[in-house]
Amino acid sequence: MFGRVIDMTRCLVIETCCRDRSRTVGLLQDLGFDVSGSFNMDEAITAIEVSVPEVILVEQRGDTKETSALLMRLRAAARRHGADPLILMCAEAPDPAFISSAMVHGASECLVKPFDGVILENKLKQCGLV
Repeated sequence: MFGRVIDMTRCLVIETCCRDRSRTVGLLQDLGFDVSGSFNMDEAITAIEVSVPEVILVEQRGDTKETSALLMRLRAAARRHGADPLILMCAEAPDPAFISSAMVHGASECLVKPFDGVILENKLKQCGLV
């Protein structure tokens, strides 16, 4: 059913809800990604400092200002290591103003929750990863 990632692309999932994080990690593993999860931003930054993943999925955090700060922090941490990962912002609603702000502040693409394996796979295909 799912396509496969050819080279075990590394992915970091940043999600505060354990159930949602586990589900997303499972979907990505089914696609062949080497996946790790982070509960919060400090864990994520530590993980990026050790090894920058090629893909980062991050949940929407609070308001637009908070999410923008988070995206800029992620992008800056990756750039300190000369990396430019794909950052997928997982938004709670298809709000054009929020999505536009996320894209301006560091998101590569946006994905609206809830999503299933087919939607995730198609988004990753659009990004050239599957």
